[in-house]
Amino acid sequence: MNERTRLKAALKGEKAERHAWYGDLSYWYGALEKQGKLEKRYCGEEGYLRFHKDLGVGICFYAPLMWKTNYPKWAEFKEQEKGGQRSRELITPKGTLRSLETYMPEAYTWAITEHFVKTPEDLEIYADICRETRYEAQYEEYERIDRLWGEDGIAVGIAPLGSCPLQRMIARIAGVENTYGIYAQNPERFRQVMDEIAESELPLFHILANSPADLIEFPENLSADITGRNFFEQYNMPFYQKRNGLLHAAGKYTSIHNDGMLAATWDMIAPSGFDVVEAVTPAPVGDLEMTELRKKAGEQIVIWGGIPGALFSELYSDAFFEEYLLRLAETFREDARFVFGVADQVPPDGVWQRVKKVRDIVENLT
Repeated sequence: MNERTRLKAALKGEKAERHAWYGDLSYWYGALEKQGKLEKRYCGEEGYLRFHKDLGVGICFYAPLMWKTNYPKWAEFKEQEKGGQRSRELITPKGTLRSLETYMPEAYTWAITEHFVKTPEDLEIYADICRETRYEAQYEEYERIDRLWGEDGIAVGIAPLGSCPLQRMIARIAGVENTYGIYAQNPERFRQVMDEIAESELPLFHILANSPADLIEFPENLSADITGRNFFEQYNMPFYQKRNGLLHAAGKYTSIHNDGMLAATWDMIAPSGFDVVEAVTPAPVGDLEMTELRKKAGEQIVIWGGIPGALFSELYSDAFFEEYLLRLAETFREDARFVFGVADQVPPDGVWQRVKKVRDIVENLT
């Protein structure tokens, strides 16, 4: 049984001969590339696949998006990168939205240091752009990558980053302080704008519903301590229920990327209509013990994750890493709806042998 078949068995709740093991290696891979430590045979698309195969990890992230975005003609987009700073501007007749990112060389990543939306007026401009943006389906590149990965994994169909408008505001467009500050000034208008943005992007979900992907991931970067139970219930849950209903009617499985704290909203994931919760981060990094995950999530949802990314670095000892893996394996030994996964990425200082160790444990789990 190959890695794709193992995952599909978990989605159906069928016991495979071994659990599936998938890891997001893209961050680690990119850091090795920047450090000049990536072996030549791992370069390029086929090299990226070989990287996963040599490590014994199922490949699933990231296939090309399945749509083309056409911004309104009256909105001009500018991007500039200089001296470790990346600025983006959305220029409209009503005003300009600007974001700034700063590169952090020690972490091999970019940090948002200024968000597009800072005021209620900015939010109205952003909503205008969303309402007038149009989308075209384009499946060819996705299908090509899915064929390349074949039985070694599955090309997950990615929904818009921050699919639920509230999650997008918090994580990417406005930030936590600006989002809740704007909400506090006019809660009724804030809700109206979130609903308008959601409705304007419904065509994207029809594109996903008609796509060749079997599994659609909502990349929410959800952390329950930030969104909170009340806001999740008011904004997120109705959004997810409607989109999941649309995708399920088209025969798709759906997944939510929940890589932060879990406790406050964990029991709300399944009622939101998801089949899978991915990048699940238990203690010692998250706020739920691994033994609590199944009990509080319900029996029907697939739990994908369980191994905090930090454990792959030398911050933790080899002994601690192995002991943790064995406890995880024992906890979910008989669980047909569990997928071993990284929560949420192997970091830039990941240890090669630790990534390989997961495969050893999975294969010996009987």
